Amino acid sequence: MTTLAIPQKLTRRPGWTILLVWTAAVLLPLYILVVSCFKTTAEIYDNRLGLPQSWALDNFVRAWTRADLGHNFINSLLVTGGAVVLTIIVSAMAAYPLSRYKLGWNGIMLGLFLSGIMLPIRLASVELFTLMRGLGLLDSLTGLILVYSAIRIPFAVFIFANFMRVLPSELDEAARMDGAGETRILFQIVLPMVKPAVSIVAIFTAIAVWNDFFFPLIFIFDDRYKTVPLAISVFVGQFRTDWGLVFASLAISMAPILIMYCLLARQIREGVGAGGGMK
Repeated sequence: MTTLAIPQKLTRRPGWTILLVWTAAVLLPLYILVVSCFKTTAEIYDNRLGLPQSWALDNFVRAWTRADLGHNFINSLLVTGGAVVLTIIVSAMAAYPLSRYKLGWNGIMLGLFLSGIMLPIRLASVELFTLMRGLGLLDSLTGLILVYSAIRIPFAVFIFANFMRVLPSELDEAARMDGAGETRILFQIVLPMVKPAVSIVAIFTAIAVWNDFFFPLIFIFDDRYKTVPLAISVFVGQFRTDWGLVFASLAISMAPILIMYCLLARQIREGVGAGGGMK
């Protein structure tokens, strides 16, 4: 009787079946990644789903040393952290008047920001490269931070504006009566009350920046400024690819984002729940 309980439950609730299939689709690539970290390239080709013959950490050590992941980790952390902080500050400052002031052109300005989400920035790669070269920002971490922040600001403004819009206006009025300026109201009153929005912007920006390969590839030429995705690419060759080192490098590169997500998971869940109730 117990063996039929789960199938009957899944039959009565198709949503459970969909969730189980989705969970399997997510966990299978993670399983392949984990077991492949401990395999040689020959083992990966022979049996992709099987367990490795040895659980030694040789691939991790070789990947860390050969790709100079320690130095590249610092570069990626600087770029990602800088882009996250700059995106949050600039986007919050832009979303504050759009959501808290009753101005006739607020809808137009918000629409312009939203257009930045719909337009693929990579179509303007040539013009962006020319602009970066003219500003002397090629081959620098500062240039990458500015590019990533500009790309993520439209999405962040949209998130912040939606969260700030539902805050009671009495908060602003009370703060102004106490002598607070607009900057103080934004950073000491409004932003602390939209922490879920800050978490959402932070995690989505961090994931997009940390995993990006395209812009470092076209803007960075010096090995000193390479990010983690560029470093991992050294293991992929035209005639031979060491897949064991590739998977080990990918596992190492996933760690900071997973840690960040675990730290912000509660705020993100609260933000998604609050966003679902917005009008």
